[in-house]
Amino acid sequence: MTDLPEGPRWRRKDWWMYTVVPYQMAYGPISTIIALYILFLHGTVIDVAYASALGYAISIPASVFWGMAIDTYNKRRSFVIISFAGLALSMLALFMVRNLIGAILLYGFISFIVVANSAPFSLLIMDGAEKGRWAEGFAKLQMLSSLGGTLGLVFAFAIAGFVPIDTLILLMVPFCILAIGMSFLITEERTLAVRTALLSAPKALAMRIFAHPLVLGRMPSAKTFINFFAGLVPSRIGKNYLGMFYLASAVFSFGGVLFNTSYPAGLKEFGMQNFTIFGIVLAGYILQTVVFGMSGKIVESREKTGTAAESLAMRSAAYFLIAILFVAFGRTTSAVLNAIIYSIGAGLAYAVFYTVSNVMLFEAIGNAKRGMKIGIYSSMIGLGAILGALMSGYASFYVGYWFTFFLAGVTTVLTAVMFHRLKGMSA
Repeated sequence: MTDLPEGPRWRRKDWWMYTVVPYQMAYGPISTIIALYILFLHGTVIDVAYASALGYAISIPASVFWGMAIDTYNKRRSFVIISFAGLALSMLALFMVRNLIGAILLYGFISFIVVANSAPFSLLIMDGAEKGRWAEGFAKLQMLSSLGGTLGLVFAFAIAGFVPIDTLILLMVPFCILAIGMSFLITEERTLAVRTALLSAPKALAMRIFAHPLVLGRMPSAKTFINFFAGLVPSRIGKNYLGMFYLASAVFSFGGVLFNTSYPAGLKEFGMQNFTIFGIVLAGYILQTVVFGMSGKIVESREKTGTAAESLAMRSAAYFLIAILFVAFGRTTSAVLNAIIYSIGAGLAYAVFYTVSNVMLFEAIGNAKRGMKIGIYSSMIGLGAILGALMSGYASFYVGYWFTFFLAGVTTVLTAVMFHRLKGMSA
């Protein structure tokens, strides 16, 4: 391996990271946009759930496919452009294809195509700096991604009161075009094998998972899953730290998606305008970004399992309170109270939990068979997300939004109990 550029030279070369700002301006609000667009097309929350579940389901094999593709062809710029162009074309197609099935399938395609930029971005960071500074590069990339997502939500919030949701989708396309134009200036240099290189650097891999948790290099075998689930029987789970952690993460994913899938649709059906919904999501996103910047120090100074359980308890309380709001206000609900409570659950509590759980994950997997263990983790949270999305749609449609949010709270309490149990177990 030849010497990698260091210090100032790397800083001069990392300008390419700014391509993620316009890209995230278009992609960051997409989950809220697709939910509102499906309702605009006279769909129901069940249709929103189908789109969400399809997106999560496709993301898992997409991570495998694109990771292997870039290891084979070593074309970072090409895959980044494919990703950005695919997003732009998908948004144009969403504007033109005015039917529910088309919208759901296009969201699935977006979930597939955007993963194409994950591995190239990882390689650009790893090729452009010495190994000890990879985590710094990933942290900067995540910061710029958060900035782009925030600006995208600000844009959506600012204009959603003046244009219908289909026009908003069309207005996101220029951000994709700007990102494509910036991407052409990325230079093709030597590349590392993304799976092998990332797995050898725990801090960098932790930041990579932080940005996009589905980082499968290859799908774990059926035998691996059989052995894993065999260790989850009641007589053994209490002694299996890693198994308990996987299961708790899957339950957390289930509960979070259970809530998030139906929340924008619930706000819409309970009388809120699109710009108000974007404003509530924006408030949570801003607080989440701020807390992420401070959460490292918070986690370092406190016991990890206790911190995880406490943040989960806060998140579950937010879900319960929002469920109460949907009952107490009938067919209307309070925008201010929703913004405050949502920000606590999706911003403060989530940021603290996600930071501490990533630290716990890498303490648990150790150095042996790291790729296989990360593969199981990614698969478990993906499975939890798919089931959570489907359950969310049917529970909200047939019982009520309040019930879905209450169930998300119960599920998150269960996750908190599971993380609390990890305190007495050894990794």
